[in-house]
Amino acid sequence: MARCGESGGAGMCADHGSRPRTVLSQGSFLHLPTGKFVSAAAEAGFDAVTLWRHAPTFGDAGDAAAAARAAGIRVEAVCRGGYVTAAGKKETLRALADAAVLGASQMVVIAGPPSPGDPRAAAADLSRALEQVLPAAERAGIALALEPFHPMFAADRSWLVTLGQAVDIADAFDSPFLGITVDSYHLWWDPALATGLHRAGDRITGVQIADWTTPGGDVLPSRGMPGEGVIPLREFLRLVTTAGYTGPVEIEVLSDRFRALPPLDAARALKTALDRTTADVMEGSQA
Repeated sequence: MARCGESGGAGMCADHGSRPRTVLSQGSFLHLPTGKFVSAAAEAGFDAVTLWRHAPTFGDAGDAAAAARAAGIRVEAVCRGGYVTAAGKKETLRALADAAVLGASQMVVIAGPPSPGDPRAAAADLSRALEQVLPAAERAGIALALEPFHPMFAADRSWLVTLGQAVDIADAFDSPFLGITVDSYHLWWDPALATGLHRAGDRITGVQIADWTTPGGDVLPSRGMPGEGVIPLREFLRLVTTAGYTGPVEIEVLSDRFRALPPLDAARALKTALDRTTADVMEGSQA
């Protein structure tokens, strides 16, 4: 069975048309109604958006799809399909149905925290869950994208904290509809990053960037704009392209700072930061 990246670009598991180059995450705009978010993203020049279906302002998938069409912007991905566990099968299937309505090519899924604190048991549970929901993703033509998190989230968000773990799981299933989203914020610290990206290869279905600044308070919405922190983002993207990725790059700066800005100003600032970071690094692969 051909992998997603073997025809039509990385992550293309169905005929969703030509892939976008720049993607804006709704994670930076959770305070906005989805309609206002997609309008700002389109006006700022983004090619596509990733919608967060658990955002307080998300609403109905049909309404969100209509808003995106009206704004003239594509929904590239849905984040997230809940915590993928055997007990959470129904929620994952509902999320897949939403992703289909939105016309997304992929849905980011989170392994969930280990309970009762045993990552090995959690790994077995994830495998059982994927056995249950992956056939539905294949029928829908939507890739499930595992996202490994930074280890500081292991206790309360996801036990899947290395790229190597995610590749092992994807290899075990060997399905063109099970891929991996790589996020600079979560993976930059890993000394085996280059090896992991090489192993992941055409299983990489999405790339997200944000910078790492020393967190204060709640660590999740404490990400920096590219250039504000310690991550060598251009090197990260170079490694991604060397691994064979040719798809779009998403900027996902979870930060409360954007609540204070007019939506279009915030979206334009993120577009400028993304363009500056990807210039000359991703340009050839996304032409």
